Amino acid sequence: MLRAMHEHVKAGDPIGAIASTIHPDAEMQLLVSLGKPLRGRDAVVAALETGRLATIYRAEVLRFEWLDDHTSLTSATARYALEQGGHAEGTVYWLDELRDGLIWRVRVFRSEREARQAYAGGTN
Repeated sequence: MLRAMHEHVKAGDPIGAIASTIHPDAEMQLLVSLGKPLRGRDAVVAALETGRLATIYRAEVLRFEWLDDHTSLTSATARYALEQGGHAEGTVYWLDELRDGLIWRVRVFRSEREARQAYAGGTN
């Protein structure tokens, strides 16, 4: 479920299967939203499937590390759009939280240290 969320491919792949794994009250900060908050399943799905940001985005998950029963530190190699134009490539990290068996909260970080600090700081 988390792999499908982060590795989604826009070109011809239906987002519907991913949509069903997203909590209706989702709160996500994604690369395809330039890290800006998205609220609700519909907003997340729209960001995943439309626009320049979604077209440029590609990711390959490298690792999942479960930090507790509902939070994963997920790392991936990703290509993503930059706000000022162009794109970047590198390793990125997400804190993924599940609620009711669905993906509820996702926050993206450019370093593992930042992600671990956010988790340790109790902001998860």
